[in-house]
Amino acid sequence: METLSAKMRDGVRLVLDRFDPVGPSLTASVVLLHGLSSNAQFWWPVARLLSAMGVCTYTLDQRGHGRSGGAHTSMGVGASADDLLSVVQDLPSGEPFGVIGQSWGASVALHYGALSADRPGVRPYVVGLVDGGFQAMARSFASREEAIRVLRPTDIDGRPIEELDAFFERRYRDWDPEVLLAARAGFRIDTNGLAYRRLSIEDHMMILNDLLDYEPHIDAGRLRSKLLLIPALSGQAEADEAKTVAAGRLLAEAPNQGWLYPIQGDHDLHAQYPEQIAAIIFDALSA
Repeated sequence: METLSAKMRDGVRLVLDRFDPVGPSLTASVVLLHGLSSNAQFWWPVARLLSAMGVCTYTLDQRGHGRSGGAHTSMGVGASADDLLSVVQDLPSGEPFGVIGQSWGASVALHYGALSADRPGVRPYVVGLVDGGFQAMARSFASREEAIRVLRPTDIDGRPIEELDAFFERRYRDWDPEVLLAARAGFRIDTNGLAYRRLSIEDHMMILNDLLDYEPHIDAGRLRSKLLLIPALSGQAEADEAKTVAAGRLLAEAPNQGWLYPIQGDHDLHAQYPEQIAAIIFDALSA
């Protein structure tokens, strides 16, 4: 793995990791995008697996997240898609090329696919959405005020890191141990062992407010890429059916169609089942 940085138009530097192909090269590359208040390390197990399959893989800490700069700058789906455009323009070209995002990162991936639709040099062959971006988030709530109240993160700044570590060990029990390190990477730890969010609640809410205005169906209709949809199913029949139907409707709006792979599991499917997610991504790139 090689850690790189990319300078955005406003001077902000983003950090990304490159996983070179280890086995026979597929002559393909893929960029993996994390969700809101997450970080690139959650994708590292998938990246290593794709690398072993011959896919050159990049994981990106999006603006304001992880090791990247940009705190308190303008953030949202559009800003992150513009950032990704700057990043991709500087990467070696490879065909086919994919952009896969999870949760909020799925919306960024979809918007990037729409922005690049008429730019063959940076247009992905596959746009992938892992449990996110299937429908307008605002429609899941009675009002914007309710959405903001329900989705606002808990203020945990200043808690002992040992307390958070214990929570992560319960939350990610029986998962790849690397996930615990990824969860910890979302926090800055001071000399007293107290943890602080790398993405402040203020910046989190800025992104969330922007996301509540995002309409994925508009972007899906503009795609020239194949669309890969991976909903996480909870085991609750009504909710699972609604999510699968929403994903199917989005897929039907994509001019070049693609694939729909519902999987029973956690919202963080990529971290829970890296082997399965890597195999699905590889198959889409190989199609």
